[in-house]
Amino acid sequence: MVIREVRAALWRNLEALVLRPGGGLTVLYGRNGQGKTNILEAIYFLATLRSFRTSHARELVRSGEAAGARARLEATVESAGLERRLEIEVGDGTRVVKLDGKPVRVAAAIFGALSVVLFVPEDLLLPRAPPAARRRYLDLAVFNVERGFYREASAFQRVLKSRNALLRTGRAAPVLLETYDEELARTGARIVLRRRALVADLAPRMAALFKALHGDLPVELRYESDAQVAAAGDEAEVREALLQGLVRHRAVDERRRFTGFGPHTDDLAIRLSGRLAREHASQGQLRSLVLALKLAELANVEQRRGDAPVLLLDDVPSELDPERRRFLFEMIASLSCQTLISVADRDVIPPLAEREDLLIAQGRASRE
Repeated sequence: MVIREVRAALWRNLEALVLRPGGGLTVLYGRNGQGKTNILEAIYFLATLRSFRTSHARELVRSGEAAGARARLEATVESAGLERRLEIEVGDGTRVVKLDGKPVRVAAAIFGALSVVLFVPEDLLLPRAPPAARRRYLDLAVFNVERGFYREASAFQRVLKSRNALLRTGRAAPVLLETYDEELARTGARIVLRRRALVADLAPRMAALFKALHGDLPVELRYESDAQVAAAGDEAEVREALLQGLVRHRAVDERRRFTGFGPHTDDLAIRLSGRLAREHASQGQLRSLVLALKLAELANVEQRRGDAPVLLLDDVPSELDPERRRFLFEMIASLSCQTLISVADRDVIPPLAEREDLLIAQGRASRE
């Protein structure tokens, strides 16, 4: 998969941007605050319809614009010999999406036209982050290989939100709670199975990549659920285990007025030599673990989709020591994916084939 062209108007601090990245490595360099991250954010938004920096659409529109102004993004993408065109307008509570010139009414219809894997400095904190951050990582990684997951996750969140709203009233009817429990178990089973399958795919890849950096230290990646849910096998068994758990916790949920059991409380456990990495690994080991995890995700997407995704790195090389930085670029070169990297100092990146450097200054991109 290759991005041929990206256009942006009224997006953050970017001027009317026309970016044509190379097919290999494109380095976006320049002083901080000039728009490097904004470009990567625009590409990520084109792929996922979300920002990795804010949940408020108004923040995406250039500051100082009149009320009602909307940012506009366009991209031409080539995948498996097929060219697709993405167009998005976003503003205060509004979003217009087009694929190949035709309006898209259901957001899921655009997913897959552009596939990206994002790596930001905050990812290096993943092992010690709250469980919610690891669940979010898992869900985004599942979404990259299972397009139906968007609908499944949305269905689960709708039921969870409704059940919590009912619990907050303090007078939830048992019959209604039973109905929500059954639906939450049904939709939740799909979430659990999708996450499990992804972790099973990533675990051996991650262990092999980490071994290349740190020798024979054993790495374990495991999806952690309630014990009965974890012991359940197929979808029917997981659904039943979730339903039983919701029933067991119902009195506690009614007292606390929120749902405290289900996939939204699960976690991704990363262990090194049998111990939780977040508690026992060194800072260098933690960075190597995350680096191995992200590279495993990249390779997994390429294998599952038959086409390498676009890799976006926002100032990550600057956060790595020379050894891990070298390993990162060796792996990128071996995967042959289109890569866009933002850095303040382009000298931290080794010379690679098909490398192009673009200076980003005052919201504009130029070749020196």
